[in-house]
Amino acid sequence: AVASAMEAPLARLVLPPRDASSTGCTVAGASALSFRGGGRRVGCQGASAERDLQNHIIVGAAGRPSSRGLASIGSLVGGTLGSLVAARVVARQRQRGRRAVASSAGSCHWSKRHGFGRAQVVGLRASGVVATDASGGGQGDGEKDERTLAQKFEDFTRVLPWFNFAAGIAESHVARRAVAREEAVEPSPSLLQAAVAGGADLSGPLCSALAAEPSAPEVEEVVEAVMRAAENSEKSGATRPSDVFEELRGRWQVVWSGAYTPLKRFGLSQCIYVDVGTDAAQLPTVDAHSGLPLPFGFFLWTSCAGELVEAPPFTEGGPPTVLIRFNRYWVDLGLQPRRDIGRIDGGFVTDRLRAFGAALVTPVLLEFGAVRWFLGLFGFDKAFEVDVPSPEGDGKTFKLQASLELYLTLLAMVAFPESLSTCPVPFLDSQAGLCVFEIPLLGPAGDLPRWLHPGGNAAALIARKVPDDCAPALI
Repeated sequence: AVASAMEAPLARLVLPPRDASSTGCTVAGASALSFRGGGRRVGCQGASAERDLQNHIIVGAAGRPSSRGLASIGSLVGGTLGSLVAARVVARQRQRGRRAVASSAGSCHWSKRHGFGRAQVVGLRASGVVATDASGGGQGDGEKDERTLAQKFEDFTRVLPWFNFAAGIAESHVARRAVAREEAVEPSPSLLQAAVAGGADLSGPLCSALAAEPSAPEVEEVVEAVMRAAENSEKSGATRPSDVFEELRGRWQVVWSGAYTPLKRFGLSQCIYVDVGTDAAQLPTVDAHSGLPLPFGFFLWTSCAGELVEAPPFTEGGPPTVLIRFNRYWVDLGLQPRRDIGRIDGGFVTDRLRAFGAALVTPVLLEFGAVRWFLGLFGFDKAFEVDVPSPEGDGKTFKLQASLELYLTLLAMVAFPESLSTCPVPFLDSQAGLCVFEIPLLGPAGDLPRWLHPGGNAAALIARKVPDDCAPALI
């Protein structure tokens, strides 16, 4: 009766002899378990036969019912209880996630008492299912998940292709650089020697290449020499930005880009510059501005700002690396962008998890932010406060002023992880005002068809220090 109430399509059913003192059956090698009862079917499906161990179900009975009607009742009740047990197991699986189970296989013992079936789930070896029983009082013996809430959030977002790409940007950048090195022309020995020495020895050839002087090397050749020298930190003269931060203060404008410069022949260009300074706490900060040229000298500006900190290199012995922790974003339309707008979140949004918690009220931020912007056109300075839930889950709330800048900041902080703003700096000469750095996010431009882009070090950029009041210029 129990065997008829259970259904295991992928299992092998082995029944003992009828004249045995205690009847029983064993269902072994099943990758799926199904229980039917009460008009519903609840299933526990394993991930795959190769990944999950076999689920073992041992069915035993102390005696055999004497009548067919009593056996039917026992089958119905047993099947119904089996459905409830299976549903309980699935609920536990969703609540606790994937955990390793100590036992190599589970067993489900069935016994008959007064002709009625009663199930007790002792253990079930399936993906993430912990040992429990029908009463729900069992405890799992699996390992405890040591990940923090922020790490769980990072892993959760990686199911989307964009976030998975952002999480692996360092590995893809290193692989792309290896391909570019194989395809690049070998730099001249004198240029390699100058790149190893660094400083003024390399600033001269780099300036000549940017000015396109006669007999000067190509910019791509100089950049390749810089990259090769920086890949060997023992021989490279690369300067750490933190060591010369005071000399870095001011405006740095990008004059060459491995991604954008080749596209100028199609009429595509860009204006990029950064302002290096400090905030109220005297911490190093960077304001980055990117302008899309429009008619009559106007630009559509996308700006962001954040703290400048050191970061570990992408590879052992690689060039110095900096991380810009952007925590404010804004857009402008005009000849020049606004300068740093300051922290608009009250210092509350310090990471992506907090930004995600605050982004739960983005419709309210957008609506009140748009109203505030509209009133500002007529000279009205009206502030709207919005309660934002705490990401700690303690029930507390924080008050933030609604604005379009805050709305954009929260979305950008969730969409752009810090891995995208981690930039290697293979060459820096603060005295000559020259810097070669990389933005890994621009690297995929080198994967475009060769008739559109020549490839090479597409992530590399060259910036020069200019006066603070210098007008923005295209790359």
